[in-house]
Amino acid sequence: MGGLLGDFTFNPIVPIPVMAVFCAVLIIFKRRGVIPYIRQILTVLLLFIINLRPMYPADNILVQKQNMDLNVVFVVDDTISMIGDDQIGYETRLDRAKADMAYIMQNLPGAKISVVCFNNNTHVLTPFTDNVDYVQNAIDSIYPLSPTYATGTNISVCYDTVEDILDRTEDMENTNTVLFFLTDGENTDGGEMTSFGDLAEYICGGAVMGYGTTRGGHMNYYDSLDDEYEMLMDYSNYPNNQAVTKLDEENLQDLAVDLHVPYLYMNGDNVLEPVIDDLRESFAADPEPEYRQGYEDCYFIFVAPLVLLVSYEFISLKRRG
Repeated sequence: MGGLLGDFTFNPIVPIPVMAVFCAVLIIFKRRGVIPYIRQILTVLLLFIINLRPMYPADNILVQKQNMDLNVVFVVDDTISMIGDDQIGYETRLDRAKADMAYIMQNLPGAKISVVCFNNNTHVLTPFTDNVDYVQNAIDSIYPLSPTYATGTNISVCYDTVEDILDRTEDMENTNTVLFFLTDGENTDGGEMTSFGDLAEYICGGAVMGYGTTRGGHMNYYDSLDDEYEMLMDYSNYPNNQAVTKLDEENLQDLAVDLHVPYLYMNGDNVLEPVIDDLRESFAADPEPEYRQGYEDCYFIFVAPLVLLVSYEFISLKRRG
């Protein structure tokens, strides 16, 4: 909040309207005498201010930072089928995958994270880092290639890059590595999927996360040249129809078996929770003190005068009694 109050912010304990009504009632019952009534008003005002819980910005807020002795690799399918609209509520597969990655990051604080996405080629979006904002910005930037440039999907295209990243973790301080593979499993280039079995030795957990439905979804993609959204069409038959992309669970289950991790179907309730809970229990490091920017409480400044006023009233009542 700016202006006269500078950068102060408020975090009310009791909702302001409720507290305002309560304080108004306290003031309505007016005490006899001007001075006692002034003390009554001051007491109510102090109570109201304390309830607002005023806070001011500070650079040295001491917190306990929870770290994870863990490296996390996100391998994200960035092909056009991932904008299929067959998630719950017609959410796209890619939007759901981005939300799931954010959930994982939030619940594995301090883990070192690397993001890899694949379409025609494979791209390492972030090296291993615990900078959550940096990783989140990279995830937000993920969007499939235009159909004009897309050459078809094969999950195996990312194999060499993922192997190289996992091999590097052998020399890192955190030697525990988990891999989350986010894809619909659909291979459209006619090629066979390479076995990922040799990568299992590098990881100690994670999951293959499947998006979409066997019913299928349509793909409404953004055409940057025309600055508009267009529905992807299937021109293989006449009359032309809207193209349909379908979940391939057989590929996903084979991938999960190769990597020795569970396969999770992501079009429903949060099935990630048991996996994340297990990782937190297994790889949580001891919390470390850390100073951060934030807001410091200052409501306690008003507690002392409130206590003095209440104490004075109590002593006065005892004397009169």
